[in-house]
Amino acid sequence: MANAQDEAVSRLDSAVSEVFEMMLERSCDPMEGEVDTVVGRIVARIQFTGAVDGECLLYASPATASITAEALLGTPSAPHDPMADDAIGELCNMIAGGWKSKLKSPEADCLISAPKVTRDGLEGYRPQFGTKFSRNYSFQGNIFGVVLAF
Repeated sequence: MANAQDEAVSRLDSAVSEVFEMMLERSCDPMEGEVDTVVGRIVARIQFTGAVDGECLLYASPATASITAEALLGTPSAPHDPMADDAIGELCNMIAGGWKSKLKSPEADCLISAPKVTRDGLEGYRPQFGTKFSRNYSFQGNIFGVVLAF
């Protein structure tokens, strides 16, 4: 099972790197160890249904969300601007889609939902799926986390 998880993490790292390089023109690197990125965060959730049932969550601080919005849109965004929420949702969408595109058939035969974004953080979050892993990333000192569960 560790091998399948390593493969999933490798696909996730690759998807995150590609999204940041292509869409935000920035580099983004995985971080080792635990980072407190859970409390008071903006969370985007995308669900997979089909050959793979699961979900992808992306969570970030309002400050990281506003920097992400600025990188995506080219204009400054305040931490409580709705565009910051939209940016986190779109980032989650692009990363989940990138991860899915790296799956081989028949696993790739799944649909992804539109992102749902909340500012409730991950308080009380319990994955409904057997395999779950999380990974933190940093771009220009801004940290965000991704959870994949399937």
